Amino acid sequence: CPDFSKYLYFLFAPTLVYRDEYPRTPSIRWNYVVNNFAQVVGCLVYANFVLVRFMIPVFQNIGKEPTSSKVLVLAIFGSMLPGMLVLFLIFFGVLHSWLNAFAEMLRFADRQFYKDWWNSTSFAGYYRSWNVVVHDWLYYYIYKDVMLLLGYHNKTYAALSVFVLSALVHEYIIAFSLGFFYPVLLCMFGGIGLVLFFLVPQQPSRMWNIGLWVGLFIGMGLLMCLYCQEWYARKNCPRVYDSFADYLVPRSLICMMQNAR
Repeated sequence: CPDFSKYLYFLFAPTLVYRDEYPRTPSIRWNYVVNNFAQVVGCLVYANFVLVRFMIPVFQNIGKEPTSSKVLVLAIFGSMLPGMLVLFLIFFGVLHSWLNAFAEMLRFADRQFYKDWWNSTSFAGYYRSWNVVVHDWLYYYIYKDVMLLLGYHNKTYAALSVFVLSALVHEYIIAFSLGFFYPVLLCMFGGIGLVLFFLVPQQPSRMWNIGLWVGLFIGMGLLMCLYCQEWYARKNCPRVYDSFADYLVPRSLICMMQNAR
């Protein structure tokens, strides 16, 4: 059983893997802490500007006006750039600024919260380098345990279990935050993303990196478009069910079918 002081330090340290001792820096640079928290505030302000300027005007009338497939396709393409901007802001604000601020305050010396995911030539490399903090937790507490249970020759099943768990947790966070269940991220993460995870090039090249970026742009466009549609459909369209089913049934689809009649 760990000492309470060590466990308390672990609760606030920017890591999910428990150790009795972590590498420590000799002092705290408070100007660095303030600078990083200011960057977090700046990311929040800019993310709000992106949503207000590019997303709300496009989707605020969902359910009030007829929606066609052409409008949907244009909305997806129009959501790609704002979606990528939000992705960058989440990455910089959380994985860089927020974690570095807490690491500095706690004199936590291991600052490798991410790797150069932007240079990845496969989605497998991107998933491993995008968020090192969560990846290390999944590797030490899920992947290695599944390997131990099933045998070290079952690496595919261990990777699948990690991927499914990660997809479920991401979807749970989105559903809890937005207040409705709309499994777009779950389908993309656990469906298309799972296929792309095992698509590893024999000879990595710049074209594979371009393909990764194209996939990220399309994926973020879909996520931003469909989640914004559902958000405003739940504001503008009447409820269909008065039970828990209303939380699960996509109201944007029902709204579009009713407007198409």
